[in-house]
Amino acid sequence: MTIGGIFKKKEKLKISKFENQDVLNELKIWRKNIASKKKIPSYCIFHDSTLVSIANLVPKTEEELDKIKGVGKRKIQAYGEDILKIVNKYSRPGLVLNKEIITKIHDKELHEQLKNSESLKTEIFTVGELTKYIKNVLESDRKLTNLWVRGEISNLTRHASGHTYFRLKDKESQIRCVLFRRANDHLNFNLEHGMKIIVRGNIGVYEPYGDYNIIIEEIQPDGLGALNLAFIQLKNKLEKEGLFSNDHKKPLPKFPKVIGIITSSTGAAIQDILSIIRRRYPLVRILIAPTVVQGKEAATSIVKSVKLMNELPYVDVIILGRGGGSLEDLWCFNEEIVAREIFKSRIPIISAIGHETDFTIADFVADYRAPTPSAAAEKVVPDIQELYEIIRSFHIRNIQAIRYVVELYKSNLKQILNRPIFKRPFDRIHSYYRELDYAFYKLQTITLKNTTSKRKVLEIMESKIFALSPTSILERGYSIIMNDDKIVKNFSDVKLQDKITVVLHKGKLDAQIKKIMRN
Repeated sequence: MTIGGIFKKKEKLKISKFENQDVLNELKIWRKNIASKKKIPSYCIFHDSTLVSIANLVPKTEEELDKIKGVGKRKIQAYGEDILKIVNKYSRPGLVLNKEIITKIHDKELHEQLKNSESLKTEIFTVGELTKYIKNVLESDRKLTNLWVRGEISNLTRHASGHTYFRLKDKESQIRCVLFRRANDHLNFNLEHGMKIIVRGNIGVYEPYGDYNIIIEEIQPDGLGALNLAFIQLKNKLEKEGLFSNDHKKPLPKFPKVIGIITSSTGAAIQDILSIIRRRYPLVRILIAPTVVQGKEAATSIVKSVKLMNELPYVDVIILGRGGGSLEDLWCFNEEIVAREIFKSRIPIISAIGHETDFTIADFVADYRAPTPSAAAEKVVPDIQELYEIIRSFHIRNIQAIRYVVELYKSNLKQILNRPIFKRPFDRIHSYYRELDYAFYKLQTITLKNTTSKRKVLEIMESKIFALSPTSILERGYSIIMNDDKIVKNFSDVKLQDKITVVLHKGKLDAQIKKIMRN
């Protein structure tokens, strides 16, 4: 019997005995829908050979379904109920699972049949047939299902679809790994080249290239916890961006009027904070934003509360806090969205998370880190009793300073009053009178002397001016001849028959030119 003959005999057995092609078709449609929803290849759900076995053997219980190769506990848990519903729609009454058929299609029995067959002949596989056979063998092996593998990441590639591909290697070998987006979204840390990890997954075969790889369901750092690694990675990232720099830290107000508190409304932290603030500084107003501070929704809730506080114009400072807990309990304060919202806040924020030994990313970004919620309450407000003591001290010092100044002024005034001017004021006045009289006499003498001298100079200048005056010349018998209001200086200034005016010392004469003599 040839290999092909055995396969044909098996196929004939399947079809002739059960004739469940409708079951197979519906199983394939169901598989396609599941793969489409999860955005993974159909073979990652079930292989065709497994669906054929389910359609032929018509299992009615999960125990019977578990006996079929390629199913396994994990897939029964995920898909068992759906498969049994489909199969039961087409099952005939009285039909039971035939263990003989399971034995016949078992690989070992098939191998024995091939080995013992007298008519065994060489069968030539196509590449596709061989790949499918290898795929069925590998993916049906329960030891290769849900297995754990340790190694080092190399050739890391992130696809735009959200899937991640890399090789897991050690000193002896390497294997391809696929991390689909649905599993990638649950990672708390970033994969890096050279990182040592432990992965859980199933062996799968990619038929187009005949590559086998690990389809990863879970990844853990080797040696360091996933959350610790995620914490370190995010801390390094934000530190490089400058979110922890002191240059961005806002100063806390010394005397806040309104304090915003972001924490759980039912936790012990809020009671501690309120008790201390009311005892230390009852003048302040307090606004509480009830916030989820643990679990999946906590990070989003914290971000909303910080935004809400920043929308209120009168909040002076914010306390972000909660009581102690494990790393998992406090993880929301290590989320990147929380860190960036704290950094964007225009209002200074005090982080008060957990106990003194607990450090979160929020502590590094906040403007001030308090080791506990109680410490934050003591930091955010002054102690009113201390203020009273300070005011009392100022009052005493002010009184002492005033008394000192008064005594100093008294002493200065006494010294001033003891001066001669205040004891014999008229002596100084008489002295000033004498000085004033002498100055007045001296001023009069100098003024008279200057006036006499200036008067003589003025008289001399006056006599000179009078001598040069035209009127003085006319008095001596001279006259001025005018022609059209112009002084005649030369014979060329007139013509025959011109009418001229002769200006005398007293009076004027009108004349006419009758004759011009050049010499």
